[in-house]
Amino acid sequence: MYNNEPKERVYGWGRTTFSNSMVYRPSSIIQIHSIIEDAKKRKLKITCRGSGRSYGDNTLNSNQIVLDISEMNKILSWDKETGLIVAESGATIEKIILKCVPDGWLFPSMPGTRFVSLAGALGNNVHGKNEFHRGCIGEYVQSFDAILADNKLYTCSRDKNVELFYSIISGIGLLGVIVNVSINLRKIPSYYVNGNVKKNKNFKELIEEYETIKGDFEYSIAWIDAIKSGKGLGRGEINFGNLINDNDYTIHDHEIPKRLSIGISNDFLPLITKRILNVHTMKLVNWLQINLGSMSSDVQKTKVSLSKYHYLMDMKFPKYNFFFKHGFFEYQAILPIQFCMKGFEELLKITHKYGFYSLMSSLKAYRNQKEDFLLHFPLEGFSMTMDIPKEENKISQQVKMFFEMNEKVIEYGGRINFGKTPILNLEHFENMYPNSKEFINIKNKYDPDYLFESNMFRRIMNITREGCEVPSIYSI
Repeated sequence: MYNNEPKERVYGWGRTTFSNSMVYRPSSIIQIHSIIEDAKKRKLKITCRGSGRSYGDNTLNSNQIVLDISEMNKILSWDKETGLIVAESGATIEKIILKCVPDGWLFPSMPGTRFVSLAGALGNNVHGKNEFHRGCIGEYVQSFDAILADNKLYTCSRDKNVELFYSIISGIGLLGVIVNVSINLRKIPSYYVNGNVKKNKNFKELIEEYETIKGDFEYSIAWIDAIKSGKGLGRGEINFGNLINDNDYTIHDHEIPKRLSIGISNDFLPLITKRILNVHTMKLVNWLQINLGSMSSDVQKTKVSLSKYHYLMDMKFPKYNFFFKHGFFEYQAILPIQFCMKGFEELLKITHKYGFYSLMSSLKAYRNQKEDFLLHFPLEGFSMTMDIPKEENKISQQVKMFFEMNEKVIEYGGRINFGKTPILNLEHFENMYPNSKEFINIKNKYDPDYLFESNMFRRIMNITREGCEVPSIYSI
């Protein structure tokens, strides 16, 4: 049986957890139908996976099937007059940028890495540095085709299979396999941004300054020193800018350098960071950032390519997820605007109390959503991300810390991005996501036998199945 079938070790991008899974890589819709039919006969569960850029366990499936759609990556049609592109769901953001930017078109909203697949972008309803102005990618999807648990193909839009449209977008692959996507791009005046920066001494100053910036500048993100305590708690800098009006659509500074500016190979860098990256070395890095702006100075220019500006981490640290010996947790919380200052300060203090510091943190502004995708993350306010290294011998304390942080987020009316953070239970999920029960009802309607599952889904729903156990440490 399937226990003897060859398996691959599949990681979340944060590399804190993995699954040994049977990985299938279809190159056609016919092959997907065949995989689904076979899985149903063998009573196996299927998890959908695109480019593998989700941090946690939502594309992992222990001893079951991972359906990797990355080979289904063709651009099917492109209309440079209207900006409508149709592509297979495994096509990446980068592939479409390279195709469409020379014609003067770009995604209205795109994530912080260009290597995300369209299926992953829709499943997580991704957003980026311009969320406050442009919202999430789901707002710009015209339609998509998906194969559901009954092995039938459904076309979903705002006019057809509407219930599925609003639940598959943000539904993190739990209802079926997205196979192609039609999406409206935006006409842009340039592919270049004027980069600006403002430094701030603490959280209060940073939030107040960000409030004055976010309405006038489309792209913005703040870097935060999450280690500093006392009067400097939450100090950082805000990077912000607008697209330039110069009709320059050449794509420069797009290739990822093989070496850092100091000459170290990107392939060799993780071997160094695994040995030296800790709270003490990051204190030094943070001091340099505050006093010299050394990490982001190359995007603080009057004209900088969006490839470099929007995808700074892709360019600087393409193997960032290998920097940590046991991986890292990305904890992303969003709070209503009136509670951001107090709430985020308290979250940082919790990490300080436990001694598990965030070595990289950022802050972004959000607006109210124009459409009610069932499991959407954003609300009007700010989100803060915290990259916290996993400590193998202290994991129970880390889980305890994350649950305390979850309670604080709920207290202030916020939520965490459950597609990133693999520490969440059903009670917290239902408190954070008011449409969660409606989503489960829709899943029961279209997938009553739960063909589409993942380690994340079983962890949150507290489902135990023989042969596909989830590490219990993440489901306390």
